[in-house]
Amino acid sequence: MKPTSTPIWRSSHTPPTLRQTTHQPISLPSPESRYRVLDLLSTLTPHYTRECSRRVQPLYSQQVHERFAPLFGHKPQQSSSSFFNLFSSSSNTSYSPLNPPPSVYTSFLSQDSDSLTPSNNGRGPHKYFFAINLYNSFDIIPDLFSTLFRVSSILGYPNVFVSIYENGSTDQTKALLRIYDALTRAVGLRVTIRTSSRTRGAFNHRIEYLAEVRNAAFVPLHELRETQGEYFDTIVFMNDILPCVDDLLELIYQSRLNSAGITCAADYMYHSELGQPVFYDNWVARDINGTALENAPFEGIFHHGPSQSRFQTHLPVQVQSCWNGIAVLDPAPFYEFRPTREGGSGPVKFRMARIVDGECSASECSLICNDYWEKGYGRILMIPRVKLAYDSHTSTSPKKVYETLHPQRRNLTSIRGYAKIGGLTDTENPKTDPQDRAWFGPHDRLFVDEEYERIEFGEGPSHVWCWGWDGAGDLEGPDVDPIWEPVPNRTTEWGVRGVAVRHERGFT
Repeated sequence: MKPTSTPIWRSSHTPPTLRQTTHQPISLPSPESRYRVLDLLSTLTPHYTRECSRRVQPLYSQQVHERFAPLFGHKPQQSSSSFFNLFSSSSNTSYSPLNPPPSVYTSFLSQDSDSLTPSNNGRGPHKYFFAINLYNSFDIIPDLFSTLFRVSSILGYPNVFVSIYENGSTDQTKALLRIYDALTRAVGLRVTIRTSSRTRGAFNHRIEYLAEVRNAAFVPLHELRETQGEYFDTIVFMNDILPCVDDLLELIYQSRLNSAGITCAADYMYHSELGQPVFYDNWVARDINGTALENAPFEGIFHHGPSQSRFQTHLPVQVQSCWNGIAVLDPAPFYEFRPTREGGSGPVKFRMARIVDGECSASECSLICNDYWEKGYGRILMIPRVKLAYDSHTSTSPKKVYETLHPQRRNLTSIRGYAKIGGLTDTENPKTDPQDRAWFGPHDRLFVDEEYERIEFGEGPSHVWCWGWDGAGDLEGPDVDPIWEPVPNRTTEWGVRGVAVRHERGFT
C-alpha cells in the first residue's frame, strides 16, 4: 500500500518525515530588558491572586518544590531557583512572588532553548498549548497574564504557546490585550491574540455559537501542525477565571500523572440564599454514574457516595464529564483520525448536538467529554483541591467569592490546646490542622499521600443525565425536559478499554 504523505502524530516529536522548523520568529531581548518588562508587569498585576503563594507554610513550599519538579522546563539553578521563590515563605516584604529579586529572573530568563532539560525521557521537552476565551474580561486580565507568565517560566517559555480569542467585549478588554500582547512577546513567550467584534446575536443557537468561539482559540493548534509540523503534548483550556500558579501546575501534574483524557478543577459561585459559595457548573459535570452534580455546598455535590467521600477529602475524583473553568486535555483526540458519529474520520472539536439524529442538546463542553469517551479517552478527572472563582464578588455577595475560597492562614494560638503559630511541622499529620480540615481552608493545604498516586479508573455509565438547550435567542437556561440519554454504541464497545492509558504523558 502506498504510504500516506500525512505524518502520524508522535506525541512531543516533530514527525521525522518533516524538517523540524524553528518556533515562530521572535527576537529575544537581553535578560536585563526582559526583567524590566516583568518588573513592569508586577505593577500592572493583581488584584486577587497576589496572595496565592505569599507567606505559605514552609512545609507546603517544600512540597510544591518537590512535587512540581518534573514539570520544570529549564535546567535548575545552582542556588535556590525562581520556581522555589514563587512559593517562598519568607517574611521579607521587599520582594513578592510577583516581584522577585532581579537576580532571580535575570538568571532564569537568560537561559535559551538550548538549555532546556528534556522532561519526557529523551523525546524532547513536553509542550503545552494554552487556549483561552475572553469576553468583557478587563478586570481579570492582569491576574490571568501574571499567572501565565509565572507558569510559563516554570514550564519553559519555548515549551509554551498561548492562543487567546476575544470577541464581542464592550469594556476595555481589547485595549488591555494589546498591552499584554506586546509585553508577552518582549519576554519571548509565544502568543497569538485574536480579537473580533462578533457577538452571538438574538437568533444564533447558544451552543453552536459557543462551540465556534472555543474552536477559534484552537486555530493556532492546527496551523502550527500544518505549517511547521509542531505538535503539543498537553492542552490547557481556560475560561475567564482567577487561577493561582499552583492551581494550574496541580491540574497539569494530575493530568500527566494519570495520563488523563480531561482533567478539570472545581468552580464556585456565590449563592445569595445560602450565603456561601456553591458548586457552579452542574450543567456539564456528571459523576461516574452519569448523574448531574448539584449546585450545593461541598458536602452535598455528588450523588455517588464514593465520589462524594473523595471530594470532601480533596482527592481526585473520576467523573463522566466536567469543565469547571479550566480543563487540561490530552491532545491526541484533536490530532487523531478515528471514526466518529459524524459519518467520517476526523479529530474531535467543539460542536453542538446533532439534534436531527436525536442527540440531546447538551453543552459543547459536555459533548467534547462524550466524544473523548467515544474515542477511548475516558480517563476524566476532577481535582477538588483546585477551587476557582469566576468573579471577585457580586452585587448580592457580602464577601468576595475568591477570598472565601482562599482565606489567609491565621494565628492559631488562641485555639485551646494549640501551642504554636499556624502551619505544621514535618512530623505532624496535615489532617490535624483545624484550618486544613475546613473545606474553604488556606491555599497552602498540605498534600497527602493519596494525591501522589494514580487513581483506578472504572468503566463509564450506560446512560447520562442530559438537560437540553434546543432554542436560540435570550433564553435563561435549558429549555427541554431532562432525559437519561444512552451513551453511543461505540462508547459501550470500548468497555474497560475506554479508560485504559492510550497516550502515556507521564514523567518517565
